[in-house]
Amino acid sequence: MAVYSVKWNKYHPRVFLSCSADWTIKMWDCDLERPVIAFDLQCAVGDIEWAPYSSTVFAAVNSNGELYIYDLHEDKHQYLT
Repeated sequence: MAVYSVKWNKYHPRVFLSCSADWTIKMWDCDLERPVIAFDLQCAVGDIEWAPYSSTVFAAVNSNGELYIYDLHEDKHQYLT
C-alpha cells in the first residue's frame, strides 16, 4: 500500500507518524520494528500533521475529506469529537 505522508514529532526526535492507503495512521519509534499504535480510519488517510504546540496532538484527513484530531494525552484510542 502507498504511504502518503510521514511526519516527525519535533518534541520527540525518535517518534514519527505515517499515513497510507491501507486506511491507517501509525505511530512509530525508530528503536522499534513495529508501530507503537495504529488508528484505522476506514478509508485512505491522505495527510497527517503534528500540532506545533503539543507533543501529543495530531490531525489527519481522509479521502472523504473528513478531519480527525487526536490528543494522545486525553485518549489514545479515540479521536476528539
